[in-house]
Amino acid sequence: MTSELTLQKVPGGVRVLHAPRLTCIPLEVLAEACGHAMRVNGDRITIADQVVYQVTAWQASPPGLTVALLEDRRPKTEGDR
Repeated sequence: MTSELTLQKVPGGVRVLHAPRLTCIPLEVLAEACGHAMRVNGDRITIADQVVYQVTAWQASPPGLTVALLEDRRPKTEGDR
């Protein structure tokens, strides 16, 4: 993996601070996420309506989903553009 996905808790949800092109989302994060922060639809994961990842593989240790960035909807002034 190139780096970690970085989220910040904000009133009413989360904000994506860093969205790498390739990363792993731990199963614990998926299990604990609320519906408005992270949505899973088939092989796509949308985080805070800001970024969309596609699942590319399963990672056994630590358990998680390897994902590739499909879409970054954050304003150009935010994040690691």
